[in-house]
Order: sequence, then structure tokens, then C-alpha cells
Amino acid sequence: MPRLSDTQAILLTAAAARTDLSLLPVPDTIRLKGGALRRTVKSLLDRGFIADGIGSDTMAQPASGGTRLVITPKGLAAIGVDVPEAGPTLSGDVASSAQSTDTAARPDRPGGKLGVLLDAVARPTGATLDELTIATAWLPHTTRAALTRLRQRGFDVRLATTDGRKAYRLVEAA
Repeated sequence: MPRLSDTQAILLTAAAARTDLSLLPVPDTIRLKGGALRRTVKSLLDRGFIADGIGSDTMAQPASGGTRLVITPKGLAAIGVDVPEAGPTLSGDVASSAQSTDTAARPDRPGGKLGVLLDAVARPTGATLDELTIATAWLPHTTRAALTRLRQRGFDVRLATTDGRKAYRLVEAA
């Protein structure tokens, strides 16, 4: 697994949680502005974790909205998200190739950071509290409260210990 900074991991996780796989707008938890943000985005472009979704060879300013940056299969793999067999295309069919059957079967699936939490706990290995706090840039007590909110919305999220590792997991409905 490639080494990512916390900021890069948050950007990629937020993009993976969006139906169109778009990197922009930048999550509110990212405090980088101007040149620092451009360097971070350029690093992701150079490493192949994101791509220009409209075919332009130049990167516009991240806040300009002129370029549609999308996460690539390599970027999804870098944050531990399963890549569909065909992989998302950079054309207009990005959203349909990125949706899983679980998302399509559950229309009330939350977006934003709750969606990021849901994606993390839905992985086969689940996610530890530390992994969830890094993905959302929340404090542990806020993360636990968000997990409670998921439970209130009908998602069966449980804390389980396997081989000494405590991880939150989404239990699939029978």
C-alpha cells in the first residue's frame, strides 16, 4: 500500500465516497489553501491516484472548478477500496461504474463523512477507531457518536474483536 499523507488520504477517501468520484469540492476538514493545496493535488496527479476527468492536459486551480478531477482505480486501491473489475472510466459513465450493489440496494445511504464511515466499516476487515478518526479527521468521541447515528439510521454496526484487533464492522442484513 502506497504511503499517503493524512491530507492525501482524506482527499482520496472523500472522493471515493462521492457517487461521481470527484475530488472537488475539498472537504471542510482540509485546511490547506492556495499553493499548498495545489501541491497536494499535483502530487496525487503525478502519482496517478487522480486524473482529469474531462481530458484536459493541464490542471486548473483546485478551487476554480474548471477541471473535474476524479479518483482513479489506483487511487481507490491506495486507500483500500475494492476496484470494480472494469474500473471506472473517465467519461460520463463514472457514477454508474463506481456504485456497488449494496449502495444501489440501499437508497437511504448517507453521504459525506457518514458515508465515509459506512464504507470503512463495510470492508471485510472493518475499521478500527483510529482508522475512522483518520478518515474523517474527527476526534474519537465524535467518531463514536457518528457510529451511533449510523445505528439510529438502521445500519447494524458492531464492535468486534478478532485476533486482538477491535474493529467496527457492518453486519449485513439476512
